[in-house]
Amino acid sequence: MQNRIQTSSAFHSQQLPGKRVVVASAKGGAGTTSLVANIAWGLSQKPDTHIACADLDFITGDLDLQLSFKPNNALLEMLQYPDRLEPVVYERSGVKVTSNLSAFTGYQAQLEQGFWPEFYEFEQFSAFCQQQASYLVWDLPAFSLRDQVGFGALRSSDIRVVIVEPTLASIRRTNLLLAELDSTAQQRTLLVLNHTKPESASLITSEDVAKAIGRRPDVEIPYAPELMVASTTLGKLAIAQKSRTAKALNQLVSMIQGEHTEKHSGLFGWLKGA
Repeated sequence: MQNRIQTSSAFHSQQLPGKRVVVASAKGGAGTTSLVANIAWGLSQKPDTHIACADLDFITGDLDLQLSFKPNNALLEMLQYPDRLEPVVYERSGVKVTSNLSAFTGYQAQLEQGFWPEFYEFEQFSAFCQQQASYLVWDLPAFSLRDQVGFGALRSSDIRVVIVEPTLASIRRTNLLLAELDSTAQQRTLLVLNHTKPESASLITSEDVAKAIGRRPDVEIPYAPELMVASTTLGKLAIAQKSRTAKALNQLVSMIQGEHTEKHSGLFGWLKGA
């Protein structure tokens, strides 16, 4: 398994025009898809860019609901037959969310997982999209971290966005994930604290999270369920509203674009140097 990942990582090491962003949480239910939708839309607001986003959850994925588009299952075929990928296939298979934002899905109308890609198939598809788009944003389901595809996707990305919730279970799993990723320092890892529950329900503050993980979150998304729900019911993305949540999401987009200084130093830097 490790050899396959190393081979594919070497393939990715070639210079590609677009950047690959992988968004994941170590534990499910942390709001990954909502963040992917808002990140992709936010990146698309910059002039002269083309953004691609893709959902690797073929059974329960709902990126289509977040971005209000009619999905297809073209991503399945593109992953199964990466040697057939051409620009015309990219144009026909991606669903146009906006003029410069395309979405790729492989949703299956069944409860069982009928197909799961090999890592090299994931890698070839990703590299191909990076030749067509300024950014490729992956929605990586938490269950994929159990095999080579999930970890390989994080290792080979240019930017990893890791989401943590203020819960003991999420903090524990995130610690394990960050420790696994720490050996691959070539990539940027952005830590996002997503408040999916009110503070009275979690009882864990951002300071508690920082101490437990050993670094401060780069971005903290406030608890605002009404804004996140609005994207799936009314087609209004939280990043496009006037709110603290929108400000935090735009800050995250700026960090991905390299236009905002990250807060890696401080607690994490002190602990690493201790």
